[in-house]
Amino acid sequence: MFNQGLSLDQAPPIAVVLRFFLSLPFFGTLLAILMILYPHEIITPSHPVSLAAIHLFFLGVITMSMIGALFQMQSVLGGRPIPAPGGNALIIHTFLTAGVLSLCSAFLFTLAPLFILAAVLLGAALIYTANLILPLLFGEITHDTLRGMRLSLISLAITALFGIVMASSYANNSFSPSYDAIRTSHYSLGLIGWIATLIIAVAFQVVEMFYVTSPYSLWCKRNGFRIITASLALKILWLFLELPYVWVFDGILAALLFGFIATTVRRLRERKRRVSDVSIWFWAFGLLMLCVSLISHLLYLITSLQTFEIAALLGFGTFALSIILGMIGKIVPFLVWFHLNAAGYMETPIMSNVIPAPRNKTLFILLIAGSVSTFLALLNPLFFRIAGIGMLALFVVLGYNLIAATRLYRHIRLSGKRFEFSPPQE
Repeated sequence: MFNQGLSLDQAPPIAVVLRFFLSLPFFGTLLAILMILYPHEIITPSHPVSLAAIHLFFLGVITMSMIGALFQMQSVLGGRPIPAPGGNALIIHTFLTAGVLSLCSAFLFTLAPLFILAAVLLGAALIYTANLILPLLFGEITHDTLRGMRLSLISLAITALFGIVMASSYANNSFSPSYDAIRTSHYSLGLIGWIATLIIAVAFQVVEMFYVTSPYSLWCKRNGFRIITASLALKILWLFLELPYVWVFDGILAALLFGFIATTVRRLRERKRRVSDVSIWFWAFGLLMLCVSLISHLLYLITSLQTFEIAALLGFGTFALSIILGMIGKIVPFLVWFHLNAAGYMETPIMSNVIPAPRNKTLFILLIAGSVSTFLALLNPLFFRIAGIGMLALFVVLGYNLIAATRLYRHIRLSGKRFEFSPPQE
């Protein structure tokens, strides 16, 4: 499946990845608090609370987890480990955490200096991430997942640049005539270029490997990212030149994503490994939410009703969160098992015991409950309070799962016994 095996020397320390994952419950809890306290404001587009919540979710939860996963995936798939992973992870994580908190505070309290601080911190974190990992993806080893990772990191860097421009506009309370084009480009590159592209790239490897499915077609792998690149580039050009029919590019991207949904669902249904696996539930629900998001966006393009635009964003966010929760339930147990096993500990737990299936099922039920309540908030904003309570419970359980896995790992490292290999007798 992979071009070369993963050795302990290649793999980053487990603390590198867990540093990012353990931040999710913190930012998720802050988001849940906003949902509970400000149900009306959070569902109002362009309201400061809504903008704070959007960036808290897509930066503090989604991007934080995806960067953590990239530190691991680069070593597995790229064959060129990230240099000084511990130090670089600390720098990125610190700047990203401080940047997200600064930006959300800037929106909530309308403080110009915080917008400047957020632009510096987030710009540094995201562009540094792209600059660190992107060159490692251009080496002797190349495959379609790496091509998708390249596109996603390039999109992340450009998204950050647009974000810096927008933060400066908020700080100066001065918006250029191109502001709408910048904002739409920022969202399109962030949601499709960064998040959707990386999930698709990972699916090409993970779905086939974890669930033992038939491979995605070569046409899909080779041309999917080309279509995304061309569509996003032309859409941005059309936006800045104020040309008509920009919706055509949204239609092309939607068609591509519908194809990804159908192809992935078919492979999951026809998988050869038929054992029960909770992570499949997360994939199935995430793909359903992506479908809801795409349909809502197309309805918004036809009707211009803001409700559909909000539904599209809620659906896309739920899609990304569902996939990430499913993957964390796979990645964290694997990392605990791999690092302990590679170090020769006798008490290495099997993966299914690191995060037991019942706790993952609880997480899935809370995700469903929170998502349903969130969509009901389109009818009555007070449902956002119920959704906030559900999301708060979800991130509490997620935090417990991650902390329990971390404590198990540390306990075995501190008190476990290792195999002793005696040198051969002469």
